[in-house]
Amino acid sequence: MLGLYSLDMEKGLLYETIVTTKNPDGTPNAAPIGVICKADDEIVFYLHKGSKTFDNVQHEKNFHVNILNDPMVFVESTIGNLEIAEFQADDGGFFIKSAEAFFRAEVTHEKLVQHKDHLGTSITNVIRARVRDVVKNQEHVQPLNRAIYGIIEALVYLSRIDIVSEDEKKAYLDQISEISRVVNKVGSEDHKQAMKKILESLE
Repeated sequence: MLGLYSLDMEKGLLYETIVTTKNPDGTPNAAPIGVICKADDEIVFYLHKGSKTFDNVQHEKNFHVNILNDPMVFVESTIGNLEIAEFQADDGGFFIKSAEAFFRAEVTHEKLVQHKDHLGTSITNVIRARVRDVVKNQEHVQPLNRAIYGIIEALVYLSRIDIVSEDEKKAYLDQISEISRVVNKVGSEDHKQAMKKILESLE
């Protein structure tokens, strides 16, 4: 039986995915959600109160996680929803037809907490779920982790920081600082060491 490691997901890393759930009226819903790989067969993620995904997962106790790189799917599932034709029914839920891979997951534990981050304070449901039925639709699957893209963006700022005005330099340093926060939150030790080296080069 396939597990998360077969999708090139690494333990402890957070991946950007599209989670699909079933609405009370039986229609599908899609939302971009970062999920943390805790083991080959387990994930953890955070759902903010007020979202359809929050309500649907609380009610259904199962959902699908879709691995893909299509930017329009991320945009459409954030600002609205995907067209019905983009979903496929599966075992009481739905997956996205264009996904490189997907898996069904069942909630094993949930805990409501007050979560505070740089965006503010909200009620969050911390979900722990068991992975079931991993399906690969293509040989090579590339799960998205934001850290590598952040490092590349930081390097763009770094390469230009000595040729811009003082005001632009300050703005670049602010951007690099924010990128460092993200990398240290979602990245691996290799990502964190790379980011550390960038920061050290600015000293």
